[in-house]
Amino acid sequence: MSFRDAVSRLYSLELWGIKLGLDNIESFAQRLGNPQEEFLSIHIAGTNGKGSVTALLDSILRAAGYRVGRYTSPHLRDFRERIHISGRPIGLQEVARFVTRFWPLIRKERYTFFETVTAMAFDSFARHAIDIAVVEVGLGGRFDATNIVRPVLAVITNIDLDHTDVLGRTRKQIALEKAGIIKEGTPVLIGPMTGAVRRAIEEVAKDRNAPVWSSHEILSSSALPAKNELHASRWKLPLPGDHQVANLSVALSAALLLDCETPLVPSVLRRGVRDVHWPGRFQIIPGHPTVVCDVAHNPPGMRRVVDTWRKIFAQRRAVVLFTTRDDKDYRSIWRMLAPCALRWIGCPLPHSTGIAEQEMRRMAGAVPFEWSANATTAFRRASEMAGPDGLVLVAGSHYLVGELMPAAHFDTGMGWKKWVQNLSWTEIRRMSQIPG
Repeated sequence: MSFRDAVSRLYSLELWGIKLGLDNIESFAQRLGNPQEEFLSIHIAGTNGKGSVTALLDSILRAAGYRVGRYTSPHLRDFRERIHISGRPIGLQEVARFVTRFWPLIRKERYTFFETVTAMAFDSFARHAIDIAVVEVGLGGRFDATNIVRPVLAVITNIDLDHTDVLGRTRKQIALEKAGIIKEGTPVLIGPMTGAVRRAIEEVAKDRNAPVWSSHEILSSSALPAKNELHASRWKLPLPGDHQVANLSVALSAALLLDCETPLVPSVLRRGVRDVHWPGRFQIIPGHPTVVCDVAHNPPGMRRVVDTWRKIFAQRRAVVLFTTRDDKDYRSIWRMLAPCALRWIGCPLPHSTGIAEQEMRRMAGAVPFEWSANATTAFRRASEMAGPDGLVLVAGSHYLVGELMPAAHFDTGMGWKKWVQNLSWTEIRRMSQIPG
């Protein structure tokens, strides 16, 4: 079976939807010999920021010389982005071999897409003899397929409203779902969160004899240089936005909590932070026009996008290419983005069900709006409307950003990956002075 055929079969499993519960993944893991027990792991949950914290910790631990497995979801361009080993995506043939070997079992037991990919990740980590895995929760925590790991550290980045149809209508209910990753006696690290939400998590931790620390407490008591002035520029963090500084504080705190054989000294931490690669998070792509891409798809995430936009581009507005899933709180997201929009462009959401054209036209009101048949055409039109000195903001979904990421008009000549890693805050601030 080829890699292409294997991935097509994996995607076909999405027809079975999402199954909350651990019975399936536990049975699959048992058939694989419980690979999740062969390595140490850090388990990361939260409403927003968990992917960035996962990427930062992966980079920091690799900078210290560890063999690290990284599991994240969803991907942007390539299925293999979900499973990284020592900084590289899982091999084409490794994916094909796993699907070929276990396809009859997968079909018989009706394992879901996420259950199957999670099993693949843990199996790959065990076979590659990694030292530690950094595992991002897919949805919630308590019933997420990743929750079969027995981590050395559980991390909860923040709590806000998202997936309310599954996780609960209040922040406390959502907090209890995400606190489901807390295991007996396992240390817990939490990011910035309100008192009521923190108390809910602490109650779960208390019942499981799990000590709880906040990132603020860890950094305040550490000997880390510049601990009280955690600026992206000082750490050479290549991810723009104050929210990424908050994610950095969680990642650094997690690193400090780990009892590592190789000390995570400041020089190692700085190298890991400097080298982190996590595309699609307020990714600025220079050119004519300048393009900004962000995968935020809930109101709290989009609020951070708008705050970052104001910090970098002040009152400048963009041609906004936007779409998101129709089960999201898209009206709230649209209202947040509206002050940044000179014009709107919509299109069908690639690979999923997005907002309808008529609904977008209604929300746009008096602001000019256009509809395109697909994402590529929409981007081309957005670039034309923005002009060479203008701005284009592509936002609302991993699917949208991922669809456009490989296109030639995203290549700056030096390559988007190299640009993201080398972009400094001085260069970002200079961009805010571009006329137009």
